[in-house]
Amino acid sequence: MKGLQLYTVRSCMTDSISAENTIKRIAEMGYESVQLAGSIEDVELIADVCARLKMPCIGILVGIDLCENYTERLFKCARLVGASDIGISSSAKNAEMAESIIKRANAFAKIAKSEGFTFSYHNHSNEFIRTENGKTVMELFIEGFDKELIDFMPDTYWLQHGGVDVRHFIEENSDRIKLIHLKDMKRTPEGVTFAEIGQGNLYFEGIIDTAKKAGIDKFIVEQDKCDGDPLESAKISIDYLKSIGL
Repeated sequence: MKGLQLYTVRSCMTDSISAENTIKRIAEMGYESVQLAGSIEDVELIADVCARLKMPCIGILVGIDLCENYTERLFKCARLVGASDIGISSSAKNAEMAESIIKRANAFAKIAKSEGFTFSYHNHSNEFIRTENGKTVMELFIEGFDKELIDFMPDTYWLQHGGVDVRHFIEENSDRIKLIHLKDMKRTPEGVTFAEIGQGNLYFEGIIDTAKKAGIDKFIVEQDKCDGDPLESAKISIDYLKSIGL
């Protein structure tokens, strides 16, 4: 399944009408699903549009604060669009922050499971900072997250940004991965930045092949920043994925 994380096209969805037009264009490109993100108000707005347009939603990605503070509203949105997964990310960069996220995530994941949802953690590169106890934040998460309750949602760009071999991470944690964020990285004179899939330097044929061999079949395109029209970037990405057989 090829989906789009709607954070990619957030600037194109400022109200119900623009959101509807954006979702229609995404479907026309060949995306089979979307993943919601943003504030609870953003999630509610887009969930309503997706439900009306019958656009499948693979999940909702937010923060643990939103999960705790707007639990019922979040679950209502997920049920409205048929989203099976609730995901979070965090800015944890030391052991103390990691332990706090582990405790809160494990507690919320129990609630999510009782309501019929899976729960996933989406990485950036801060999780690969080595903490004062000698372990990276990600190692603490892998050890501390309840294996029966919390999966991982690896992001290819942020794994690479964190100095991690993308394919090795997938292989090592395949039993806890249900979907992957596909995001490319390019080098510029100013440093590394985001790129459309196939326009950067990541080896996506190999990454996708590794994921498929691990039994993973859900792939979510995301581009945090686009040089031009985000919708055009989304089209470039899916056209490339189609060209390599995904």
